Amino acid sequence: MFKKSLLLLSLAIVALLPINSVFAAFSDVNDTYKPAVDHIVSKGYAQGISETQFGISNEIKRIDAAVMIARVNGFTPEGDYPQAGFTDVPENRQWAVNALAANGIMNGLSTKTFGSYQSMSREQMAKVIALTYDLTATSMDIPFTDVLSTVKPYVAALLESNITQGKTATEFGSKANITRGEFALFIYRAETAGSLTPPEVISVD
Repeated sequence: MFKKSLLLLSLAIVALLPINSVFAAFSDVNDTYKPAVDHIVSKGYAQGISETQFGISNEIKRIDAAVMIARVNGFTPEGDYPQAGFTDVPENRQWAVNALAANGIMNGLSTKTFGSYQSMSREQMAKVIALTYDLTATSMDIPFTDVLSTVKPYVAALLESNITQGKTATEFGSKANITRGEFALFIYRAETAGSLTPPEVISVD
């Protein structure tokens, strides 16, 4: 009887815990990433690569980023989206890619190839985050020399919204690949009105 009462008490305590505490069991998530990971997991945008690992340091694949961003935008597997025509997208994830392509949020690397298992770059990330959260910049005056003109509006928007900064004072790191942990940070900052507060460790994002 005592064990049963103790079990019921334990369940009641767990039920009263903030949802972010329940999702904080990944052993590879440190204090830098914890609020962001808790946030996107509790929202249902992402899950770990195992029960104990989020995969913080793993480079995020374009297909995984697509699924996360599709969920952020409210797209679901049950939705009816035009076929994008990519031949390298797994059937169970086509809904996400089709939805993003149809809405101009994330495109393929060519007309037939999405690049599902290629890592996502920082400039690609800048575009999908800016478009997803309708972020715009009042000025295109940015200090980075490695940002293409086609990407500049998105990078400028993220900078102005306090979501990210450069790898150095003059380089955004456009072609550098981002990790799952970094991607979580960008989504979290976008949804919490830009929570990047200086000083920031440049290598983090």
